[in-house]
Amino acid sequence: MALVVCALAIGTVVAGGAAAGAKTASSGAALASLKITEQQVSIKQKGESAFAAAKEGQALHQGDTIKTDATGRAEIDYTDGSLTRLGASTVFTISKLTNERGGRQTQGTLSVGETWNRAAKVSETGSFEVKAGGTTAAVEGTAFVVKCVPATNGTQKVSCTVTAVVDNIQVSSDDWDVTSVTNAP
Repeated sequence: MALVVCALAIGTVVAGGAAAGAKTASSGAALASLKITEQQVSIKQKGESAFAAAKEGQALHQGDTIKTDATGRAEIDYTDGSLTRLGASTVFTISKLTNERGGRQTQGTLSVGETWNRAAKVSETGSFEVKAGGTTAAVEGTAFVVKCVPATNGTQKVSCTVTAVVDNIQVSSDDWDVTSVTNAP
């Protein structure tokens, strides 16, 4: 199996938010929960203006933003068995989380930091994606890592790397150019 690394030049960081007009599960039950693996994790729930201390096992919903500090780490466990792990100094928003008509739609927006993602099963009508600065990494395989590092020159630019861990991923962008794609031997 080949390891695919895509380096992406990302422009101005866009703060993540809820996708307009998206619906949550019809039962109202949470489709994700938070696992805190290292303390110093906070959450800004949809509609709130400030971050608050996150709690182990806390239900997560579309529009929630999770933030880790320099020592914090967390995991988002989705009810379908998929997961997103958040590294230190990461800001990640659950921008889409639905399960309508059996088509699970999971989408997160990474503002800064690093995520490790594993999709358990994606149906023909479902998706599992991570957006970072206008670029999208979508599952074709089952696991991938997205890492965004802020520029050190005082601009609001970040540089993101997407790495396929298992199988392949699809990286696309309407706003930015993929600057390199490397296949490992």
